[in-house]
Amino acid sequence: MSTGTTGTAGPGGATLELELFGPDPEVDELADLRKALAAAGAARVERTLLTVPESDQRVAELVEVATLIVGGVGNVVAIVETVRQWMARRHAGAALRAVTSADEEAAPRVRVTLGEDTLELVHPSDRATDEAIARFYDRHRTADGGAGPSGGPAR
Repeated sequence: MSTGTTGTAGPGGATLELELFGPDPEVDELADLRKALAAAGAARVERTLLTVPESDQRVAELVEVATLIVGGVGNVVAIVETVRQWMARRHAGAALRAVTSADEEAAPRVRVTLGEDTLELVHPSDRATDEAIARFYDRHRTADGGAGPSGGPAR
């Protein structure tokens, strides 16, 4: 789990954690994602860099992961769709560039965490990923398309 809090809801909505794995995004790619998240309704987007190792990892195996804490989210579906569109644009751009390292060949993925609920996004997605996304949306969608007041499903 990355540093920062997730799944908390303040007056502005839910907080999601987005962990970006794979080739490091360029500065302009990350700036584009931050702008797109704000346009999709995120009240704030903060960046953290280091993840805490899983219990079975040693400290020497700490991995640097670009992590965004997206706060004040009223519509979880809009935020996730924004990330998926960003991944598609990034994938299309990478296809036009020559691969210069094994890191660039790695399939990028984004882990979305809302409270205890985690969703893995990859591009292009497969049927299992699409089904997982649909279930995630069902758990976090209200009648108006946003997240429930606690960031969880509305009842």
